[in-house]
Amino acid sequence: MFSKTKILLPLLIGIFLVHDRLSAQQLYEPNWPSLEKHNEVPDWIRDAKFGIYCHWGVYAVPAYNNEHYIQHMHNDNPDYSKLGTYKRHLAMYGPLEKFDYHDFIPMFKGEKFNADEWADLFVKGGARFAGPVAEHHDGFAMWDSELTPFNAKDMGPKRDVVGELEKSIRGRGMKFFTSLHHELNYTNVKMKPGWAGSDPKYAKLYGSTMKKEEWEKMWMDKCNELIDKYHPDIIYHDAWLEQVPVKNLQTYLAHYFNEAEKRKQNVIVTYKGEDIPVGVGMEDHENSNPEKIIVKPWLCDYSIGTGLSYSWGYTEGMEIRPAKEIIHTLIEVVSKNGQMLLNLSPKADGTFPDDQKEVVYKVGRWMWSFGEALYDTRPFSVFGETTDARQKVYFTQKGKTIYATFLEWPGDNAAVTLKQLTKKSLNGNVKSVNLLGLKNLVKCENQLTSSGLRFAIPAKTRVPSDIAYVFKIETE
Repeated sequence: MFSKTKILLPLLIGIFLVHDRLSAQQLYEPNWPSLEKHNEVPDWIRDAKFGIYCHWGVYAVPAYNNEHYIQHMHNDNPDYSKLGTYKRHLAMYGPLEKFDYHDFIPMFKGEKFNADEWADLFVKGGARFAGPVAEHHDGFAMWDSELTPFNAKDMGPKRDVVGELEKSIRGRGMKFFTSLHHELNYTNVKMKPGWAGSDPKYAKLYGSTMKKEEWEKMWMDKCNELIDKYHPDIIYHDAWLEQVPVKNLQTYLAHYFNEAEKRKQNVIVTYKGEDIPVGVGMEDHENSNPEKIIVKPWLCDYSIGTGLSYSWGYTEGMEIRPAKEIIHTLIEVVSKNGQMLLNLSPKADGTFPDDQKEVVYKVGRWMWSFGEALYDTRPFSVFGETTDARQKVYFTQKGKTIYATFLEWPGDNAAVTLKQLTKKSLNGNVKSVNLLGLKNLVKCENQLTSSGLRFAIPAKTRVPSDIAYVFKIETE
């Protein structure tokens, strides 16, 4: 006769094992105290330092003003500062009763889009993480979505843009990035009756004509679908997350972190302002740079577009930042414990304009030649200084090596004193000071005192770059 204990014991053990496995998979619960356990910024992004992403979507077809075209084209308020976009749209395409934003989708063909060519460009630019805007405020998903018919696989390019880029980017050893901006979709367009976009069949594109609860669920489901299909290493969020119910936001984040645990993947989510508690993700400073070292690692996203035509998406006649400005910003960002994400702006056909590619090539040439001063480094005790000769210098550190990067050439046969590098701050002696060159090191005679590190650049030194100049300081 079998005892009940012999029958029940294996059953109970099995139940406990299943419970343990489920607990391991559901490490995070949808509440802030639980999500704040995911508070470490992964070393991979702190080592990577530099990434590239792209604003590419339907807004590249009108290619006017900026990527917020869908909002500006619908704003007929005579007091609106960008009323010109509305008027121009009427002149170019006709009244909104006849031609609305959805009519641009068939023109968004992406016929020259090549994910491998994009990924090659990112590598040449020195990026170590990269990816696309997965969805902007306009409600058009750039992936193969089951949640909305307005997606790049079913319309427009008829390609799974996110999926193709994930494969190409990961295939080149980079981490995969996506950004989501769709939290503004519900309030982005104030649709008027009679406009073509007010037709209910376009509700999932324009958002504002949906029931709010349905839109809120779709927002969360899109986030989860992106995670389940493409497993991004980093998800960037634009501002306005207050548009989303806190519980939906928490549920999505718990899903992201739990799925990453299952895959043994170190992921990070970014936010702006106070959209997410500090302990949950990494704060993003859009086109800005703090004045000091921030203890918790942070991100700066920076657009290649500038000037009067400043835009994140492609616009006709847009002005482009020079490579020197981008590298100088990156150097400063890294010195203050940040990482930089450079945005590119592809055209509607899926190609990058030549002027953008040339800038990326120049950035990459510097990064592949002198990037050891940035990659895999951590901040020094101070981010930098201005020398007596008014030279701006930024510091980074890797083990016992200090990098001092000058934004301008100090000059042949110049004597330099770095007052922030003293015996106390370096905690020892200096073994060598060398200027990084394209082919070899240039040795500089040096002397370390209590008032700073003094070194002399040899006469007739070949200037190794026209962007920035790295002095590698080895300490004992």
